[in-house]
Amino acid sequence: MASHAGPARKPRALWLTRNGILLAAALVSGAVAWWMIAWPVATLSNIPRHQGHFALTFAHMVGGTGMLFLGGLNLYLAARKDHYALHRWVGRAYLGFGAFGAIVSMVISSSAAHRAPGAGVINGTSGSLLMLASAWLCFAALGWRAARNRRFVSHGQWMIRSYVLVWSFVFCRIGSRVIPIDESAFIWLSWVGPLLICEMVLQWPEGARKTPRAPAS
Repeated sequence: MASHAGPARKPRALWLTRNGILLAAALVSGAVAWWMIAWPVATLSNIPRHQGHFALTFAHMVGGTGMLFLGGLNLYLAARKDHYALHRWVGRAYLGFGAFGAIVSMVISSSAAHRAPGAGVINGTSGSLLMLASAWLCFAALGWRAARNRRFVSHGQWMIRSYVLVWSFVFCRIGSRVIPIDESAFIWLSWVGPLLICEMVLQWPEGARKTPRAPAS
């Protein structure tokens, strides 16, 4: 007697999955942080606050905006697995905007901008920001290299790590407005903490119990 297979189960929409929910939360919080921090720069309304280095601040805003939203878009495209050509172009734009924004951030952190007169060139805050930008450049370079060598699983993991670092800047900016904590310590916590959690999630399957091999017939 022939058995009738049931109707194929339709896969859940990306935004209803765990990863989709996390991505949506990152994009929403990123939009909030962009409105709080980047909007005044984009509209040229806080030039006096950045007197003498506003051009660098504006350049950093442009790079950071590209990192935040192009990175989120490309993770969405990667999860869909049906827009490979667009995924590649958006990925290149993400790396370009990101490298530009990270390098400008390093220039700002190494300069006298936002530093009290007479303060040292590198302090706790600028040092943590320099390490954050350096880590993003390293992760992005490793992700690009993996893609070039068609190691797509490794590529995806490095890109996720890089986007966690992008989002950690969002977390830092929002959190520093509501939590009374030393700024440099908060910046370290805001990117090292999420990165550790991300690494646990990415590596968790590697420690799973191995499935016994079926005996050879």
